[in-house]
Amino acid sequence: MNGSDPEVLVVDDDEGIRTTVAEILRASGYRVAEADDGDVALDMLAKHEVSVLVLDIRMPRVDGLSVLEALDSPPVVLLVSAFTVTDDIRSRTEGKVFEYLRKPVAPLHLIRAVGEGMKEAHARGR
Repeated sequence: MNGSDPEVLVVDDDEGIRTTVAEILRASGYRVAEADDGDVALDMLAKHEVSVLVLDIRMPRVDGLSVLEALDSPPVVLLVSAFTVTDDIRSRTEGKVFEYLRKPVAPLHLIRAVGEGMKEAHARGR
């Protein structure tokens, strides 16, 4: 990763949630980029090396599950949803998700999860 690449990519179609999450992480010292849907996220991931992906499941157009299915080697993924993560979702994302987070995510829990994700990313050489 070079110094201009974001460390964390926050993907959520809800602008208020996305910008709040991004600001919390920026205040914690992370370089953060934002995407408002999965299609934009895939484009950004093709252009930038990202360590941690904070990814909403339910989005119009290209949802979070489709993003994961499109990536052969995703960064460390924190999958976020306001809804219960079903067994079907867990089976579709098996091996690609580092942690599942339930909205609303408390700021300290978010910061801890991203910190753990960064440790995992560094262990993977990302």
